[in-house]
Amino acid sequence: MRLDTGEIKKIREEFMRLMDEEHPEQIYQKYMEDNTALIPREFVQNHGIHFDMVFRKISLARDYAPDFFYLSKSSADWNLVLIEIEKPRSRYFKDNSNDLHPEFLAGLDQIARWRAWFDNSANFTGFVDGTIAPVRVPEMMRRNKCHIKYVLVHGRRSEFEGNELRRGLIRAREADDFHIISFDSLLESLHTKESLYLCVRKNEHVEIISKKFIDESVFSWMDPSQLKIVNELREDIIRNKSRWYHHRSEGGMVLDHVLPKVGCCTV
Repeated sequence: MRLDTGEIKKIREEFMRLMDEEHPEQIYQKYMEDNTALIPREFVQNHGIHFDMVFRKISLARDYAPDFFYLSKSSADWNLVLIEIEKPRSRYFKDNSNDLHPEFLAGLDQIARWRAWFDNSANFTGFVDGTIAPVRVPEMMRRNKCHIKYVLVHGRRSEFEGNELRRGLIRAREADDFHIISFDSLLESLHTKESLYLCVRKNEHVEIISKKFIDESVFSWMDPSQLKIVNELREDIIRNKSRWYHHRSEGGMVLDHVLPKVGCCTV
């Protein structure tokens, strides 16, 4: 579900104001959680963001939890995209210098630590076949190869815009599986970006904590015993029955059959 013109204008104004102010990282995280059109769309394949789901703080290990995570598939493979956000006022370069700022180096170090963690085959397998297994459906695509991708959201474009050397120094830190973007870029092309379900991975299930119905695919393909939703979402799904489109082979709509089996959660 895409934003209307009024919603886009409101988000632009509010987020621009937030970027110009000094806040803890958690303030920007929360605003992006509440306005999921701001989530980066890096490494998205032709099938889009899988089930329109984005996870917040999904756990890799005790000390590793990306700020956001989503899957995106093609007919041949999966991209598993980990996103680290810093702050709009985080610096790329030291004052009056083209030397990299410690804040930028810290962000790069975080990505390097995730990469090293996934280089351990047991960690990779545990994440792919354990943590995200309930979401990596349909079954026929489970065997498709998974590629880990990384995104760092850091600083403002004004620090390097118009300076080709600085742009090159930032670009040199990127790789085929790693993109660096500024906070300003999150506001680009909002009219083309769908809202997403905000999700939390718990030990035994996935919680969808968004309150608005976006699409039914997740309910049509995931095992309902592994899903929980907030009551507001359940009510909005029912209100939007005219938008349902998955039919059961036995007759009737999939959501009529599945929704009663989906558990409840609270935020």
